[in-house]
Amino acid sequence: MIRCEAKKSLTLMKLSISPKSTSLTPKLIYCQAIVLVLLLISAQMTCATNILSVEISGVVKGEVLDNISKSLSILAAAKQTNKTDLSTLTDQVIGNLRKGRLVAGAAKPNNKPALSAQTIQRLHSRAQKEIEQAIAPFGFYQATIKQSLNIKADQWQALYAVELGLQIKIQTIAVKVLGAATYKATVKTLIAELPFEEGDKLTHQPYSAYKKRLFDTVLDLGYIDAKYAKSELRVDIKNQHASIILDLDSGSKYFFGPIKIKQSVVEDALVKKLVIINDETAFNTDRLIELQLRLMDTGYFANTEISIDKESAVSQHIPVTITATPSKTLKYSMSVGFGTDTGPRVGLGVLNRRVNSYGHNLQLSTRLSSVESNLGAQYKIPIGSINKESLDFFSNIDKENINDTESVQYSLGSAVNKNLWDGRARFSIRLLQEQFSFDNEFDQTANLLMPGITFTYKKADNALLTRKGYSFSANIHGGLESSVTDTSFLYSNVSGRSVIPLNNKMRLLKRLDLGLIVTDDFDDLPPSERFFAGGGQSVRGYDYKDIGEVNSFGNNIGGKYLVTMSVEIDYLLWKNYGAAVFFDAGDATIDSQLDLKKSFGVGFRYRSAIGMIRVDFAHPLDDPNENLRLHISIGPDL
Repeated sequence: MIRCEAKKSLTLMKLSISPKSTSLTPKLIYCQAIVLVLLLISAQMTCATNILSVEISGVVKGEVLDNISKSLSILAAAKQTNKTDLSTLTDQVIGNLRKGRLVAGAAKPNNKPALSAQTIQRLHSRAQKEIEQAIAPFGFYQATIKQSLNIKADQWQALYAVELGLQIKIQTIAVKVLGAATYKATVKTLIAELPFEEGDKLTHQPYSAYKKRLFDTVLDLGYIDAKYAKSELRVDIKNQHASIILDLDSGSKYFFGPIKIKQSVVEDALVKKLVIINDETAFNTDRLIELQLRLMDTGYFANTEISIDKESAVSQHIPVTITATPSKTLKYSMSVGFGTDTGPRVGLGVLNRRVNSYGHNLQLSTRLSSVESNLGAQYKIPIGSINKESLDFFSNIDKENINDTESVQYSLGSAVNKNLWDGRARFSIRLLQEQFSFDNEFDQTANLLMPGITFTYKKADNALLTRKGYSFSANIHGGLESSVTDTSFLYSNVSGRSVIPLNNKMRLLKRLDLGLIVTDDFDDLPPSERFFAGGGQSVRGYDYKDIGEVNSFGNNIGGKYLVTMSVEIDYLLWKNYGAAVFFDAGDATIDSQLDLKKSFGVGFRYRSAIGMIRVDFAHPLDDPNENLRLHISIGPDL
């Protein structure tokens, strides 16, 4: 049963008294208090008049009742009619009293007027037809509807008792595709695997969805002239059965003809690498949209416009022209942020999108914070799939000041970025000189030439706000002792994350990181080539990179072995706001005897346009005397 009430709007008379003095005497206060009470009583009495209640009975909660609720005009009118806000009225009156004058102004007018008797009766007269139309899509065509509209002391009551009756069943089904598309495997499969069968109870939604799916499938195969010669859902109310008839005429099949891209900023040969359509490709607008997006992803163009000339088609091959407008050559960027791991930070950058007509680009950037700072340059040459694959040359200066460790890194190198196994691979060689020190120790310098490979793979239903997905990454690099490399070592690190939906509001998030360094001279490795744990993306409850092996001077010098793990459950409480509980554990040591540091915490979550905003409070379980630690992070979960 559904019940809704709408109340008549409140209008108050305006009364003004201007005393000779603005001071509040006891007599004036007494009078003002009496007027306030009378106004509130009057408001309550006025709001209690002209009530409209709507009740629907006889239909169990579910899709049918929901559709009736959406279709019934009298119910919608009752819900939308505004009510007077007594709290606002009270605040206005009290505010006027405090100013030393008595003014009871008219209440703010309602956005919608009160329902008149004529309006209520008119809406009631339409109710039976609206209910019949609302239940028909579910196969109910012979319902009995008893309705009444009564008034007593300005209180209206509309009652609708619905007896749905028998649900129509499907008696016959005839689905055919005429033309060349008949023999396509996908079309045959669709016709063979109908979502309804003879004898099923009739509902319109599966029929409508299947009708659209069949048409879209034929259209995607290149039959752009396809149309239904007959599409009927026949209902025989007297005999209580229905028939489905679909005859789709596919027409001729069309293909892509010549594709011309009008642009003047890069070499045509470079742009043609983006076109993976040929004259044997069936005409499909989705393929054109994909091409348009690939052009935009290069960064060379500000917008693109597609022109299709079907009238000029030759042997069903349609020519296509794409006009691309160049983007600005230089792109400037600035960022300001805060992280509990790095503190306040600011970043600046400039990107030259087109250094030359071959599509090379140059990026200069800097990032400053009290913990980590960077100054970098990267020159990129497109190769292969030009918007995803490239040959990079880079140079960086990095400075870190974390806990017991200080380091300055100077590096330069080259890398090839390729698409591999549905993921991304980066083959690189990097020359590093790192100057570093731990408290109470002498400064050291490490020189390393390191070839390496990184691989990342991610699959998610939503890149920013993932409901279901997983990711994997691996980083392997190392060096051999030589004139340019101080020590031999092999560095390997793998990590995996997953997001599993538990219901429509709850998720389970898991994370695992494993690391191993093989070397006989660990002391010669710089901090950037050692493992540390702790922080918002590692073991919460501990400072950033605070977990590691401690030397004889009491300094954290990192480790050769790394294990960190996390289990988290979050739940959306209201709209985009949610909460989470989590457990983290991890350690970084020189030997394989791990002593996992554990923490437990709770957090606040907000689903934003740039990813999940997380505010976590974590407590280290290994030190009960330690206070809660705050961690703030923003971004995707994978």
